[in-house]
Amino acid sequence: MRIEKNHLLLLFILVLPITLFSQNKYNLNFDDFNPENQEMPTGWFKWGNFKVVTGEKENGGNSVGKVISDKSGEFGCITYKIPANYTGDTIRLSAKIKYENVKNYVGLLMRIDGYSKFLAFESMQKLKIRGTKDWEEYSIKLPYPSNAKAIYVGGILGKKGTAWFDDFKVTIDGEDIQTLKETPKMILEKYDTNELQSAISQSSTPLDLSNEETIHNSLDPLITKIGDKKIVAIGESTHGTSEFYRLREILTKRLIKEKGFNLVVLENPYDDLEILNRDLYALPLDSLIRKHLFSIYQTQEMKSFLQWYKDNQFGYNIAFKGCDDSYWVFHKLLKDHLASIHDKKLHKLLLKLESNIAKSSTDNLKKEHKANTSIYYDILAIENHLKSTQNLTPSLKEILFNGRNTYINYINIKNKKPIQSRDEIMADRVSYFAKDKNSKIIVWAHNAHISNDIITDNEIGIMGRDLKQEFGTAYYSIGLTTLNGNYSYIEKKFINGDHNYTEKLKTANFEEKEGLFWEHVMAESGNSFMADMSILKKELNSDDILGPTKLIGYSKESEKDIYFLPLFKDFDSIIFIKNTNSTTPIFN
Repeated sequence: MRIEKNHLLLLFILVLPITLFSQNKYNLNFDDFNPENQEMPTGWFKWGNFKVVTGEKENGGNSVGKVISDKSGEFGCITYKIPANYTGDTIRLSAKIKYENVKNYVGLLMRIDGYSKFLAFESMQKLKIRGTKDWEEYSIKLPYPSNAKAIYVGGILGKKGTAWFDDFKVTIDGEDIQTLKETPKMILEKYDTNELQSAISQSSTPLDLSNEETIHNSLDPLITKIGDKKIVAIGESTHGTSEFYRLREILTKRLIKEKGFNLVVLENPYDDLEILNRDLYALPLDSLIRKHLFSIYQTQEMKSFLQWYKDNQFGYNIAFKGCDDSYWVFHKLLKDHLASIHDKKLHKLLLKLESNIAKSSTDNLKKEHKANTSIYYDILAIENHLKSTQNLTPSLKEILFNGRNTYINYINIKNKKPIQSRDEIMADRVSYFAKDKNSKIIVWAHNAHISNDIITDNEIGIMGRDLKQEFGTAYYSIGLTTLNGNYSYIEKKFINGDHNYTEKLKTANFEEKEGLFWEHVMAESGNSFMADMSILKKELNSDDILGPTKLIGYSKESEKDIYFLPLFKDFDSIIFIKNTNSTTPIFN
């Protein structure tokens, strides 16, 4: 039921070979073009499989780019590469387009690559601009990743028609890239190691993992630093590291007891955790964990926290909720909360919702989209009816909000709006919880989600980025990372693909990789410590140093888990533990 964004165009572009071209002055208006000895204006190259992608001289002598469709191809794109030696928050591409007899789409595109993978992509394909039209200016924009290596801009044509492009302009935070000062990237391998070690030493405090009391005492500086924040996100570089959960539990308990935090949000389906809470005192904890937690969390470490939560929920007035999609038991959860309301119209609306949920389980994509679009409107109709009958309680409003968020992308597709990533939707849920002025929230999620900036794919890291933008310094991110040892994983890649959370936890050792990783540098500073990124930035007078780190998700480590990041910018604090162990499964 999860919507995938990997359309043919995106997949085709992501695997295209990268042309190594750069120059100091960018030929974005095609003027450097001599049709007598050039097929393409200087610096421009072709993506796609149309044969005719070229430059052209107009009657007045002006040079433009041109793409002509052919029967054998899917799309053609005239493309230009710019080195990403710039800093900023938002990148915008504008250009003029003229087109004739376009049957599918025409527009602009922009792709931003990092040091190991692509980071962001945007195109006008979804707007389905067709027909014939004279010159007009268009624009697209993207968040500008701090770990960008190359910027690709282009004009694209799909299927049948002819298109001309001219006067490309790229701006970062409103400043023209043609005159914007370049800031060459600082790479970890080339950075002064002694300077870096000294800065880490000045900004860090040791972490004694001997026992719970020594850990508790070691966390004092971090507790002081957190102060009166609204949201504290505690990350992990793997989902299967025992020491991370141990630290999270101790830190979470202290924040609840000493700082008045009252809500823990886990990277797990919202509806499942609501059912877990409902049955917390009626069913054994092991049974609830098996039914309602992702398999990767079915560990003794997670059970330890849940037992404490069960024993102390009312004493500290705390709640435990999820921020992930809510497909599987949403209807059951909603029915339970509506059981005491006797209303014929509400009953009919619930039956309609139940019917569409049943219809959504199909291999027919068109029928699935239709059913899931209807589910969104069913939820909205139930909410409006409850509001009109004055039965919309805060708990019902929250359940319905999370239900609508689960199906929002079917509406986005219907309305030809951008697809919201999993990270964006999780951020919306945390933000919803935070609207309660009395709430103080602890988020348990992967480093890749809680990061202060986007990490890759214009998707991973958006949760943390959005929360940082919305709450500013009231949002505090703590990254947890390691170098050696082993970790737990599951073989199933799509963890929310069904409601059968019975995958077996397996164990693997961390692989040795070539090159200098952030974790290698940190290991030279101690076996375990906490580093304050604000102090580190002052010591180095920079937080833009890029280097590789591992972000291992639910599955076994692979080359895809290596990310080049400005690690000191992405988190407010980092906890490093040199040697760690896998979590202990409950059910294996």
